Amino acid sequence: MITNSATLEHLLWTSSTIGLGIIDNQRKLIEANPTFCSIYGYTLDELLHQSVEKLAPQHFRDQAQLHFQNYVDGDDNKGYQFIQRKDGSRQYVQISTEDITLDSGEAGQFITMTALPFPEPKTKVLPEIADSLPNVFLFECNSLGQCLRSNKAARQQLDIRPQEFLRQSVAIYSGHIQRTVPMAELLGERSHWENAEWQLYPESTRSHWMLVNAHVSERNTTVVCLVSIREQKRLENTITKILKTEQASNEHLQHFLYGATHDLKAPLASLLGLLNIFRDEKDEEEKQLYLRLMEKSIHRLNDFIHEIINYSKHRDRGLRQEAIDFNELVNDAFDNLGYSDSAVQMEKIINVHQSSTFHSDPHSINVVLSNLISNAYKYSSTHRRSGEIRVSVFASDREATIQVADNGQGIAKEHLNKIFDMFYRASIQEDGSGLGLYLVKEAVDKMKGSIHVDSTLGEGTTFTVRLSPAIPTTSSQEQMSLNL
Repeated sequence: MITNSATLEHLLWTSSTIGLGIIDNQRKLIEANPTFCSIYGYTLDELLHQSVEKLAPQHFRDQAQLHFQNYVDGDDNKGYQFIQRKDGSRQYVQISTEDITLDSGEAGQFITMTALPFPEPKTKVLPEIADSLPNVFLFECNSLGQCLRSNKAARQQLDIRPQEFLRQSVAIYSGHIQRTVPMAELLGERSHWENAEWQLYPESTRSHWMLVNAHVSERNTTVVCLVSIREQKRLENTITKILKTEQASNEHLQHFLYGATHDLKAPLASLLGLLNIFRDEKDEEEKQLYLRLMEKSIHRLNDFIHEIINYSKHRDRGLRQEAIDFNELVNDAFDNLGYSDSAVQMEKIINVHQSSTFHSDPHSINVVLSNLISNAYKYSSTHRRSGEIRVSVFASDREATIQVADNGQGIAKEHLNKIFDMFYRASIQEDGSGLGLYLVKEAVDKMKGSIHVDSTLGEGTTFTVRLSPAIPTTSSQEQMSLNL
């Protein structure tokens, strides 16, 4: 009987005692023989289209433990790995891969996998320490903390050399408590370590985050395997910062939505109440009064919506670097507020001293000036004395100082440390949104400046803003390449 090649290939594929698999250029399994499935303990349907990364030990802790075990067992260069079967157990395997071209013409890989018995524990240490792993640091030391042997990576990167004592400092952490001791002392206290995290401080290089495995050999020496986890720690810190930023942003958003909803409902409720009274009112003078009150509520609602829009625009806006004309910005801020009733009664005094060109973000400076001048108008005391707003600017190419002073109501001391909080109002006599000074502080912080307030109740308030010139920024494309 003659067996054709296709049938023979099928028989070899299905009867092989070696696990065989094929992955595509997306690194997903597209074919596997029964032995391959049996090694994993899954059916073929369960394995197909799974990512290879899910079928191999990828966690750095598992890899570190494997490197250490292979070294101790004398199997450091045999390519041993372990996988996790469907039932959760570990299966040691030997894996090899070969690049192939699939029938579709795309690149793929052919995997061969041999199941191995679970290695028996050994205490034999190789006479030579392998130098093939640049991020794995292997050494052996005696009970006095003297290095007996070390691999190339340990010698070059960590200054761990034969015949020298282990003077490198190690920081170990328990919660937020840090303890830093010499490595020799730490190994003397405790010779067995399994997947512990150390922060190692060599004398000639920067600190290293290490995953540590150590045990005592049959000769009463300590064999230590350190695996660099610097990149994992860097990624961990980055993720932690992102999570904290996201959490703060979510809390900020919740606070904003709560305050905005409350302040939007108040003028609407007032307007609805006035409308109900207006319908039943017969007296024309009273009707005119209610109309004026309704108009006031509408203006209040409109102003608040306008401030919310400004807040949204400014929050998402990046900083620009332009030459600033403080005379123009100050006069524009006054002109934009000149329609209000209080503005007509206020005397404005402008003093701008600009000795050289100052570069910054004009939009952010406009937010600062507009809101500080607007506050001075709102909280003036023109019924007691002539109102006055004084704006002074002193600018050079190195620094700019902006002062906005008024002789209005002033702010009580107990309010001074809260006036920059979102939706906080220090006075109930005006219908401010509580967003103005928050926007000022946010704009100043964005420009890396500072703001200080001096105020006496019943006498007036002075805000002082100090800014440094803007630092030239890289383009988004340049920034992306820097990040990469």
